[in-house]
Amino acid sequence: MAINDGISAELRRRLYAVFPEEGEASLLADQVAGLLARQKESWPALDAGCAALKAVRVREICGDGLAVKVQFNPQRIVSMSAPVDPESIRRRPCFLCPENLPVEQRAILYRGEYLILCNPAPIFPGHLTIVHIRHLPQSLPDYLGIFLRLAEDFGPRMTVFYNGPHCGASAPDHLHFQAVAAGFMPVEEEVRDLRNRARVLRRNGVTICRTEGLGRGALVIVGENEAGVTAAVGEILRELGRLTESAFEPMLNVLCTHTGEFWRLILFPRLKHRPDAYFREGEASLLVSPGAVDMGGLLITSREEDFRAMNPELVRGIFRETAFDDAKIDALLDLL
Repeated sequence: MAINDGISAELRRRLYAVFPEEGEASLLADQVAGLLARQKESWPALDAGCAALKAVRVREICGDGLAVKVQFNPQRIVSMSAPVDPESIRRRPCFLCPENLPVEQRAILYRGEYLILCNPAPIFPGHLTIVHIRHLPQSLPDYLGIFLRLAEDFGPRMTVFYNGPHCGASAPDHLHFQAVAAGFMPVEEEVRDLRNRARVLRRNGVTICRTEGLGRGALVIVGENEAGVTAAVGEILRELGRLTESAFEPMLNVLCTHTGEFWRLILFPRLKHRPDAYFREGEASLLVSPGAVDMGGLLITSREEDFRAMNPELVRGIFRETAFDDAKIDALLDLL
């Protein structure tokens, strides 16, 4: 792919590679591996962020059908505590715009319009952020096609995910996705177990079902044909918007993988961004700000007291406040 003539000299300076490379069958996974290795050598902040993952602690919380993990990751406190109200967003420079990226940060230009970047405060090894080169608002309905294409280009070893502008995105004003190695989030394995699925619908080669008994409700959408998957997800988003009376994009988080044969999306409709305890003071405070990773079954905590406090009752309470339950998912399926 030739580099767009409209790309600035500053942006060209940042480029490590271009995907797809013109005249070559370049593999995105190989380019990403090269970018990560190079950035660890040339960007001290990324090297430190990756090294900090070695000190991250994880423990499991199980009980009465609930099975999630909690991660203690202090470097995530900046993202988790970021103010996302319109006034705060308006007043701060956008940290995802190319001109505001760290001087050392390099990128893969993806399909002429996106930058694939290494995340300097990773949740997982090889954590990536994929940002549009222009300052466009976060929106899945308008960019579902590129979301699916990204999962296909990454292949089965990677999971691409999306945080809605009002439920997990710390930069709701700038279009971006994220990607991690597949299998890190417990829900990815849980949805493969047919005992965790219910209420199966089939239409135009696409299968839609809901999860059952996971403590929060989700839809699983599986299909081979891009047009069929796009149509099914579009219909779900429209009905979810009607059900929740959303004036804009309905609140949701989405995980997506492509196996080489089909796409699988796990869609979590949301009730609100943060639980009430997030805004409390003192011992009643709980700095948990759920996004796609948390809905996927890995709750991120940046304070040790929150990591230690987590128990099945607290986790169920967080999900109950912020996510649809199975009954609400059924009401959504009734509309399809």
